[in-house]
Amino acid sequence: MIEPEQLAVLPHEPGVYLMRGASGKVDYIGKAIDIQKRVRSHCAQKGGTYASPFVENIEEVDYVITGNAREALILEDSLIKEHLPLYNIKLKDDKRYPYLKITMAEEFPRAYLTRTVERDGSRYFGPYTHVTAARRTLAALHEILPMRTCKYPSEDLLKVRPCVEYEMGRCCAPCGSIVNAEEYRELCEDMIEFLKGDTRTVIETLTERMHRFSDSLLFEKAAMYRDILNAAQTFAEKQTIAKDTHFSEDYLGYGRAGTSACMHVLKRRNGKIVATTHHFLDATDQSGLVDIYVAFIEQYYSDQPDIPRKLVLPISLGKALREAAECWISDLAGFKVQLHHAQRGAEANTAAMAQRNSMHKAEQRHRKLHGLSQRVESSVISLQEALGLDRPPLRIEGFDISNTQGTEIVASMVVFQDGRPLKSDYRRFKIQGLDAPDDFASMRQVLMRRWSHGENSDIDEKRRFASPPDLILIDGGKGQLTAASDSLKEMNVKNIPLCSLAKREEEIFLPDEEDPIKLPLRHEGLQLLQRIRDEAHRFAITYHRLRRGKAMRHSRLAEIEGVGPATERKLLKHFGSLKRLAAAPADEIAHIPGMSKKLAERIHAELNPSGE
Repeated sequence: MIEPEQLAVLPHEPGVYLMRGASGKVDYIGKAIDIQKRVRSHCAQKGGTYASPFVENIEEVDYVITGNAREALILEDSLIKEHLPLYNIKLKDDKRYPYLKITMAEEFPRAYLTRTVERDGSRYFGPYTHVTAARRTLAALHEILPMRTCKYPSEDLLKVRPCVEYEMGRCCAPCGSIVNAEEYRELCEDMIEFLKGDTRTVIETLTERMHRFSDSLLFEKAAMYRDILNAAQTFAEKQTIAKDTHFSEDYLGYGRAGTSACMHVLKRRNGKIVATTHHFLDATDQSGLVDIYVAFIEQYYSDQPDIPRKLVLPISLGKALREAAECWISDLAGFKVQLHHAQRGAEANTAAMAQRNSMHKAEQRHRKLHGLSQRVESSVISLQEALGLDRPPLRIEGFDISNTQGTEIVASMVVFQDGRPLKSDYRRFKIQGLDAPDDFASMRQVLMRRWSHGENSDIDEKRRFASPPDLILIDGGKGQLTAASDSLKEMNVKNIPLCSLAKREEEIFLPDEEDPIKLPLRHEGLQLLQRIRDEAHRFAITYHRLRRGKAMRHSRLAEIEGVGPATERKLLKHFGSLKRLAAAPADEIAHIPGMSKKLAERIHAELNPSGE
């Protein structure tokens, strides 16, 4: 049965999901607009029965993200035909998409529709999602380039007479030797170019042939090419011919999560994604993206029987490296192979889809290696990698000190859980026993109180501090870090990573490391530390201002003879602030219940020493 942890990490994106049994064999394949929601619907129970009873035998769910629901439909069809899953046998749609086939292996090729793609030397165009559109395209092409549709073998073709198709202008009648084998093959090549979208070149070629036959006084053939040319020009203006999708393409996408790196390959053949593979890579931490892609291409395709004519990458390899790689893989394949950088349009979307799949696979492996049941933010994984931590810092506690010339010294502790603020666990401290500002001593006191919970702490407070962090962040440089590290050692707190972030140069210091870590400003891990540091500073400043305001109000009123704590609270509640109280006349102050006129005049005089 599928564990809830598996369901929680499935993506909310369109794609195909593959359900595997205990043996690892694919037992069911489905498509979905939202993969997680669809798989959850299979596992839903009603009256003790699963919505899809076969999920009781499922142990693992794999998936492939696609760009949209249509791509998921086509990919599902391909994967079902490949895996023949047990529970899809009665449910799968065995329909095959129509293709336009040109039998170039024959001496006199034919053009017709088929639902079977074979390696027989023919050229295939499609797939067409609707057979009606495919038939209309073929009929229009026969009007333009009159290829034969009969089923006679090429060797028997010259034994038959031209049929009604020739009379209607829909066939150039190679059977009647109206055109020879060379001229007929030229027409077939024109149709291929036309299907590939190169109508301009085809029209120029037909024009040249028409003039050539006319100059040779072969007016019947010249008239035939004139009619073909007129039809081609009209068709090019009004119709859009399907793009040649026989051109095979592989889309490569690289993703990394912690120490797990993955390359995902999407194979597009004949216009549809027919297969996907993912491959985990080692020793990529010291290599750049370009080196990773080149190394993968060299190793993966060196023994790959199915080499496409085009490799689409989400990055540029640079002209020199790209040309060298193209030369190497073209020699290996025996034909020209292009390495292309996808920057926009459908190619860029498909390359991005490959990258999303690689990131999901890398993250999935990272969670498995570290025993994690939930998805981990990429910033957390990046920070783990940058600091060399054994496990992802899911819970990070950040500390900061705030004071004004040694008065009202306070500290803050903020908590980020999985890269996001967990405000319910924020804590603030009033530093005690210090007459002068000392950030080192203040930090030592805060950490000791955080781990000892205070001698007089109640059970509830101890419970709130119970969760240990995966990483402690100190605001400051080497000195603040050393004070914090010594404090933890005194309390025998072990196995909790510690670091500090110096604001001026944004350098990260680690205990027992002489040189700081300098990360790029756009590094996700550094940006996470900056957010925690800034949040700790904001929280400390807010608490300090609150404490300072209370102290100022209390000190001025408490020094006035006859004003005790109860009177002080009554005055501040009535006037709202010390400033409004000082601006009020003595008669207004005297109207407060329990307030004598003499005390009101004294309060007014003390708060306005200049006699205003």
